[in-house]
Amino acid sequence: MANPELSQPPRPSLMRRYFRRVSGENAWFVLLLIPAVVILLGVIVIPMLWTLKMSLANTSVSVVGGRGSVGGQFVGWRNYIFLLTDPQFWVALRETLYFWIVSIGIEVTLGIGMALLLNRPFRGFWLVRAVIFIPWAIPTVVNATLWGMIFNGNNYGALNDLLLRWHWIAAPVVWLNPSPLFARIPWLSHALSAIGSNLAINAIIVGDEWKTLPLVAFLVLAGLQMIPQDFYEAARIEGASAWTQFNKITLPLIGPVLSVVLILRTMQLLRAFTILFTLEGYGLPVLSIGAYQQAFSFGNFGIGSAEAFIIGVMALVIAYFYVRKLYREEMQ
Repeated sequence: MANPELSQPPRPSLMRRYFRRVSGENAWFVLLLIPAVVILLGVIVIPMLWTLKMSLANTSVSVVGGRGSVGGQFVGWRNYIFLLTDPQFWVALRETLYFWIVSIGIEVTLGIGMALLLNRPFRGFWLVRAVIFIPWAIPTVVNATLWGMIFNGNNYGALNDLLLRWHWIAAPVVWLNPSPLFARIPWLSHALSAIGSNLAINAIIVGDEWKTLPLVAFLVLAGLQMIPQDFYEAARIEGASAWTQFNKITLPLIGPVLSVVLILRTMQLLRAFTILFTLEGYGLPVLSIGAYQQAFSFGNFGIGSAEAFIIGVMALVIAYFYVRKLYREEMQ
């Protein structure tokens, strides 16, 4: 009697089954994804792997005859151990997390508020939308220079000039000085310093939010305009208040847009460099500036790469939780 297992045709391999699944109507979908995958590999995956390789070595750069070369001996996790045992690293981590959390909170709150206002029909709404979007079009270096002039610590700074004219301050304030806030209230000053808050970083947050808030508002506005008005009409018939409509209809339906905003801005804020370095140089301890300083000022490319890789891992982990939460909400 023949063995039934031997009479069955051999099961195709996993690779063959995959290509069979993507063939046919899905072939164009996969083909169109190839350029995006290649770009992601070239811009994100390969640089991160190269950074990881440099962070595990005592990396040095030498220039001979106008040509540079990268070399160094493998040291394992020594660079990471150095960072994790360095008190300055934890200060930079605290400042970076404060910059990220406060900026995200302001952007989500004010961005939704601006989007709700822009979503209402009014005369000249197209002009208002165009004017509000102007800050996002300004290059980051130009924006940083502009706010550097506003926060200038002498009488010629625009903010100091206004406050002195209005008699709100008695002397010019050095707004970009990383000094504690509310120095006359010791317990409050110590509490704010413990979470990374100081005068300079809050001033920089203001300048950064002025540029990025229009983008957040317009992304949320796009999500608001895709919500069917029938939902609101049915809620009003049922007697739902404005807050109930916002909490039960608006907020859940713009959740995917908010997730995209949170992922995008988290990655940008954790690695923010231009506005911080333009306004403060090395005076403000954050992770991105610390990585740059270790690599290009001290020549410690291994330590700088380790710090940069930590920033990338932090951004990926946070983005993973955002995507996971969004996926769970869509599956409900």
